[in-house]
Amino acid sequence: MIRYGPMLCLCGMLLWVSTACAPKTNEPAALSEHGYRVSLHVSDKQLWLGSTDPRRPQAADLVVRVRDAQGQPVDGIAVVFSVESSWTQNASFSPAETLTRNGKAQTIFQVNTTGLVQVMARADNVTRVATITVVSRPSPPDNGSWMVPSRPGDWVGRAGMLALAYTVQ
Repeated sequence: MIRYGPMLCLCGMLLWVSTACAPKTNEPAALSEHGYRVSLHVSDKQLWLGSTDPRRPQAADLVVRVRDAQGQPVDGIAVVFSVESSWTQNASFSPAETLTRNGKAQTIFQVNTTGLVQVMARADNVTRVATITVVSRPSPPDNGSWMVPSRPGDWVGRAGMLALAYTVQ
């Protein structure tokens, strides 16, 4: 446990700090040159590579909403999704370009490497940006982390957990 303690603290602190850099979910919509209000919503601000846990998503839904001055949805506005140039080989959108329907354009965003990525959605001269954190799933501890008790009553530890060893007679 002592060996992993500082590493766990550092990882926890980095994860906590990275959420402070994430864009606010209640940002006001930006006005386009035609007076449309454009907003970007991201389903998950943190993605997990290689996770099988449904609570740790591997992809994010990005939704752009376009409304007119009266708040009504605007159809037929072209929306283009992109990432910063250093991420183009490691990220994908499905689809990368689409038109609004009922005032909404949606894509699925996936990546294949870890880090902080800026996703952008451009609609009618307005570009909205969101930051997504991509982390890898924790690897299982190796078998070398087991401490084998020498006799009943010894404490046994594995990856930060302790238990009392006993023998059934």
